[in-house]
Amino acid sequence: MSDKYGKTYVCFGKDGHFYLSTENVTDEEFSYGQINANVFLYAGDEAVYKKGAPPVNGDYFRFSEITKNTDGFCVSYQVEPHGLTLTERVEKITGTEAFVQTTVLKNLSNANVQVTGLSRVNVLGVGIGGLKYYETDRFTVHYCYSRWQGEGEWRSKTLRELGFYPATSHTQERASFRIQSIGSFSTGEYYPLLLIEDKQQKECWFFECENAENWFIEINAYGGFRSPFLCVSMGGNEEKLGWKYTLAQGEEYQTSKAVYGVVKGGFGEAIRELTAYKRATSTVKPAVRVTFNDYMNCDWSKPTEERLLPLIDAAAEVGAEIFCIDDGWAEQGVWRPLEEKYPNLGLQGVISYIREKGMTAGIWFEFERASLETAEKIGAEDFLLKRDGAIIAPTRPKLNMRSKAAQAWLLERIDALYAMGVRYIKNDHNNDVGIGTNMQGEAPAEGLRENTEAFYEFIELLKKRYPDLTLENCASGSKRSDNGTLKRFHLQSFSDQEDYRLNPSILIGQMAVMPPEKEGIWSYPYPQLFKDMKEKTLSEEQLESHRDGRQTVFNMVSSMMGYMYLSGRIDLADENNKALIKEAIEVYKTYKDDICHCVPIFDLPMKGMQENDYRVLGLKNQENGEMLLAVWALEEQEFTVALKELKNSRIEKLYPSADNVAFHHDGEKLCCRFQDKYSACLFKILL
Repeated sequence: MSDKYGKTYVCFGKDGHFYLSTENVTDEEFSYGQINANVFLYAGDEAVYKKGAPPVNGDYFRFSEITKNTDGFCVSYQVEPHGLTLTERVEKITGTEAFVQTTVLKNLSNANVQVTGLSRVNVLGVGIGGLKYYETDRFTVHYCYSRWQGEGEWRSKTLRELGFYPATSHTQERASFRIQSIGSFSTGEYYPLLLIEDKQQKECWFFECENAENWFIEINAYGGFRSPFLCVSMGGNEEKLGWKYTLAQGEEYQTSKAVYGVVKGGFGEAIRELTAYKRATSTVKPAVRVTFNDYMNCDWSKPTEERLLPLIDAAAEVGAEIFCIDDGWAEQGVWRPLEEKYPNLGLQGVISYIREKGMTAGIWFEFERASLETAEKIGAEDFLLKRDGAIIAPTRPKLNMRSKAAQAWLLERIDALYAMGVRYIKNDHNNDVGIGTNMQGEAPAEGLRENTEAFYEFIELLKKRYPDLTLENCASGSKRSDNGTLKRFHLQSFSDQEDYRLNPSILIGQMAVMPPEKEGIWSYPYPQLFKDMKEKTLSEEQLESHRDGRQTVFNMVSSMMGYMYLSGRIDLADENNKALIKEAIEVYKTYKDDICHCVPIFDLPMKGMQENDYRVLGLKNQENGEMLLAVWALEEQEFTVALKELKNSRIEKLYPSADNVAFHHDGEKLCCRFQDKYSACLFKILL
């Protein structure tokens, strides 16, 4: 039996199993009778292999019922030897091809049960019909590396390259590939997203975990090269990731969310659906405004009245709408303003000065950062996050977000800033808490999960308390940018990358993991590099290197493709460069509100940040069909861009108005020849 949800068919088998398909098929084509979740109890009931299907303790489950509703369905099973009920709750997100699943385990027995593994989902039927992955390159797996200043690094591999090849004649052979994360830096190594492109079926599967907790995504082919399909398991609730749970009598446990689906097409089409999903489930409305922040290649956490006032003047002059004072305004973890830095105006006076200049005042914060001094004053034993009785990262202690005293203290600090006129907060998260916390006797990974949920609840409380407050998410750049976190914030700091020449690679890769209107892209004309942070000005040699405006244009084009996040020593800019900054902002303001209707175009292969040829990114407006096209020349100055969106269209240059590139559009391709290396421009593609 198949039910159509949008363009996707959900095929239900007679034993309650289900799988997705882009085409209508009968359940006879999928008759393996396995459930769509993995469960392990105590030391781990060993998985049972049946007909080459994935191990899901099939001998222990008895199908109960399927309950359908307008938004999705639930499938329930009885775990017969243990008196448990397992329910797979699946929701179809309206207007997208995305499904959201959680797994629920309830104990109906008369004894406690120790659960050592519970997946969020185990997606079956990927590539059904015979894999033969060892003979062809039918499947391409796409996944995304993420590291500090090196985010958005996508890799595309065949299954064979990932280790899926025949190695034995035994039917128990297992081939697998896994990405995972441990700790609160949920995107510090990998982004929790994986795509499998099936070139034979011309479709692409997508799989994503949400929430800043321990997670994994794993591809499995059980039965080796005889496997009739691939399965993808997602979760974080497993013993080897620091999780187990004693399920008490009558208690119910629900996993965090997993998102998955399948679409006709390839990588770009899958990302389009995920972008639609993230927009549909965001708890904030788009709020794209030009923001100046004094951190990156500027004040480097050294804000003083002397440094800030010229920057505030310059930001207002070029058209910034928000001015955010970054780290250094207060004693960290105590959040007492360092008033000695503002001898004439005080911090309140600086905030008032920002507002007098017509800009919204913002400030950097680290909500979860606390101090030993504060904890001692409050006297609450559960104020700081601990593991095995010891404070986690005692040099940078974290608030226990499950503590009512900690939340009340934090709210007081934020209330004080709001009363001073702050309407924008950049919230940072600069140290990982590791495998988790066990302050309430739970397993560390479960403690991390519960602490994360408490943090989310606090963010939602804060938004209700102050609906005019804009919230930016940051974690040493983008090390906690999973969608479970980002959906609650207006924007995300996309990186801490200091070299403007590397930003195009990062921002293009990050476009595949977050909506463009939430991607806060640094632009820092006149950079004061970290090594020069103690200097009060730039040298004459440095100033001279900027006179032609090339670096300014390159920086501005990058930030014009998302949420513009301006910085750098723009107070030192000459008239030519100041005019280029103003021009970029004026052009950007003509379309910035439309970015929330745009989707990135990924017709061209992803490139690593160490590749020195050109970069191209298109943002297509889904409402009118027009497209922004950013082009960056790196070492290669002359090249041709071939995109299907260029066919039968018109093209005009938006920025800069200065002549820095010769271009020709023949109705199909765009030929560019830049005057200098490391140059950029922005085009508009018209139907």
